[in-house]
Amino acid sequence: MRYFGFLIILIGFVSPIQGQNHKTLFYQGQEDSLYSEILGENRPLLIYLPQSTRGLTMAETPSPVVYMLDGNSQFSLTSQILKQLGYDAIPPSIVVAIVNTDRTRDLTPTAIDSDPTGFDVSRSGGGESFLDFIEKELIPYIDQKYKTTPYRTFIGHSLGGLLAGYTFATRPNLFNNVISLDPTTTWDDALLVKKLKAAAEQGKLAGKGFVFAVADADPTGNPKVDPLLTTFRIPNEQVRDLLSKRTDLSFLYKNYPIGTHQDMVIPGIYDWMKFLFSWYADLQLEIFDAADPILGSSKTTEELIKSLESIYQRMSAHFGYPVKPQEDMINSLGYWALQTGDLERAKMLFEMNIKNYPESANAYDSMGDFYMASDQKEDAIRFFKEALKRYDNAGTRKKLEELENSSQD
Repeated sequence: MRYFGFLIILIGFVSPIQGQNHKTLFYQGQEDSLYSEILGENRPLLIYLPQSTRGLTMAETPSPVVYMLDGNSQFSLTSQILKQLGYDAIPPSIVVAIVNTDRTRDLTPTAIDSDPTGFDVSRSGGGESFLDFIEKELIPYIDQKYKTTPYRTFIGHSLGGLLAGYTFATRPNLFNNVISLDPTTTWDDALLVKKLKAAAEQGKLAGKGFVFAVADADPTGNPKVDPLLTTFRIPNEQVRDLLSKRTDLSFLYKNYPIGTHQDMVIPGIYDWMKFLFSWYADLQLEIFDAADPILGSSKTTEELIKSLESIYQRMSAHFGYPVKPQEDMINSLGYWALQTGDLERAKMLFEMNIKNYPESANAYDSMGDFYMASDQKEDAIRFFKEALKRYDNAGTRKKLEELENSSQD
């Protein structure tokens, strides 16, 4: 890849400050819960926090949030896919997984008497109350407790896919993106198709992202199975035909004909993230091209900084709020410049981080390293002390003590 060299730099030249140890659960997740006055019950939650929010000595950076249904079964899978893609393909995101207590009640938007598949629907119809819980209780709670941005994505599978699509149609301002994985589109005489059609015609879906992924198997020749497949295929194709014509939203329809209802979730999650955040991946490539120590070395320091600022201005336009250059990336570039003897560039990059992240201990520690490498002990001592005010790190304290002792000699 064009930016392979830069990725090596990110690994090799980072600040010596290390993060704290935290007890983790479910692949770096943690348990949480919220009592819902609307539902009258306690709702267990599973939370995944990206690296930028887990108590590191770098600044805690607000993150987009992915809300997902069926947290019991899909939290570990989803959080790990998002973690892997979060290196350069998608923005590092918080995952909030809602653990089921009564799946049929919560994930069905209307009550019905019977279902063509023979599914027990006696407790159906609590979807609106469940969405009220998400909108009025859960999202405010997450925003208050964790460092979030207002950019939100919603994902559901099967009945969860039904509710996710229903949310996209009826509460379009709640989420920027919605992913509906093999949804139960037959529910209540194809209610989802009707709701999406009405919302699209009223222009309510403009500017949003919607992924509709299905496992529509090829005909099996089984006279009992094939009619059931057709029952689901008809409303699925109606959604596809309806939204694929729209030019006012980002829509992806994808069929996994050789997948099952369950195993299509894995490629589905991966594909929808890559699709919805293709613009983010493109901008990341621009960052790597501008900053790569070999390909980007022809840029002056001022040109490099202007390029990065321009890229992040465009990124901000996509998110709808200001996005700063990533602290860890700028930090790594600064250390690369320091390693190669380009002191002017190193100083400007470290100064950029201090300006953007004045609460970061790491930013001040890095500037202390710059002054130490420049043999400016007094300035190095000053910045190491500033770093320790923000986080009492053993490595920083050792460097400070060595400098202070050498100054007394």
